[in-house]
Amino acid sequence: MSADWLQLLTLPESCDLFYLHIDERENSATLGFDTRSLPSNPPAEWEGKGFNAFEYYLVFVDVAGLRVTGWGPAEAREVDLTAQEDGSVKVVLGTETSGVRFQASAVRLTKTRGYRASDTP
Repeated sequence: MSADWLQLLTLPESCDLFYLHIDERENSATLGFDTRSLPSNPPAEWEGKGFNAFEYYLVFVDVAGLRVTGWGPAEAREVDLTAQEDGSVKVVLGTETSGVRFQASAVRLTKTRGYRASDTP
């Protein structure tokens, strides 16, 4: 991987995938996640602001083997990102029968945002 995103961000277990963008011009895919857990090392400028939520975007580059067999809320709940021995990343969103799958040569963290989410649903 060009950047070790696992070291850049301690990914919380309870993240919601809310954004998927496939860009054929750049041969990339971007996933946006949201969580009510802050990263283990939040930026200093977040201190004292009462943030209780966090969103971040991962851009996967040099996408190959893209397969889309369905997309919706059920598929967004099943996210599997697996680092391969050759440094690439395998991405599976959804299940064997419905979802999005691809391989990427690298992934990078491109945007983060801490914010205060409402305490009521």
